[in-house]
Amino acid sequence: MSEFADELTDLVRDLAKDAVPAVDGQLPGVWSKVQELGLTGIGIAEEAGGSGGELSDLLVVIRELARAGLDTPIVEAAVAAFAVGPADDGLFDTVTVSADSGLGIVTFAPSARRVVVVGESDVAVFELADADVDPVVDIAGRPAGRVRLADAPCTHPGITPDAVMERLVLARSASLIGACWGAYEMTKQYVMERYQFGAPLIKISAVSTSLAHMVVGIRTAESALRRALATSCDPGATDLRRLGAVASARIAAAQSATAVARTAHQLHGAVGITTEYGLHRYTRTLWAQRDADQSELRWCARLGAAALAADEAALWEQLTA
Repeated sequence: MSEFADELTDLVRDLAKDAVPAVDGQLPGVWSKVQELGLTGIGIAEEAGGSGGELSDLLVVIRELARAGLDTPIVEAAVAAFAVGPADDGLFDTVTVSADSGLGIVTFAPSARRVVVVGESDVAVFELADADVDPVVDIAGRPAGRVRLADAPCTHPGITPDAVMERLVLARSASLIGACWGAYEMTKQYVMERYQFGAPLIKISAVSTSLAHMVVGIRTAESALRRALATSCDPGATDLRRLGAVASARIAAAQSATAVARTAHQLHGAVGITTEYGLHRYTRTLWAQRDADQSELRWCARLGAAALAADEAALWEQLTA
């Protein structure tokens, strides 16, 4: 992380103090402040319209917003800005991954200006004003839309799908890790304060062990993300090494999300599913994002195919790099 990581962490936590949870189907109120501060442009050079800083700084902001339970469009907006340049003040673009001509559900489509479509061999950009967008709400309560492009014109920014997917995976993994930490911290606080038979729940061996397993999973995902970030910033990294690092980070983050959401609800019991209690802000986000863009199964398949296609020496180098 850069020298600004601590300052960015404090900034996001200050934003979260007075933030009001979003109503399902609406953007959180804090989103306008995130845009005003230029946080979506971090990791993009100032001369290109961004806010400067490093990619690692952007991941800190994404992680801390998710950790605070603020499910904003920062992943989509920041990745879209990387692909096509930052949007005008007060506006943002979203991004989706599509293997065919149909887009289906696009997160934040009702609020975004454009959608960046990452295909298998090309990246295309569509003005959402030229498309048919039927608003829906996803499992996390985020505004989304069923998009039909019809004959909407498009442009091609000239960036490769692999470059956009790599940035998207890093950002998505950071968001999942942040939400995992938020769910863990809420769960730990609950079992420390909740008493049964004269002692806090955390004194029960099975409870403390479950908390430890949550931390191990999150730390594993963090380690995989650090490796993927380092590999993405290494101009000498081979395609196989980049794919291995990126896929591993995304798989580890998805696995941690599943385990943390399940364990958090198990340890909370009935109170964890109430509207008034805030756990759902984390677990719904984890469920929505763990298979976003491309699912964990899809990444496992890609990683397995790459391993089968590599010769023994190349595969060993990848595993031990």
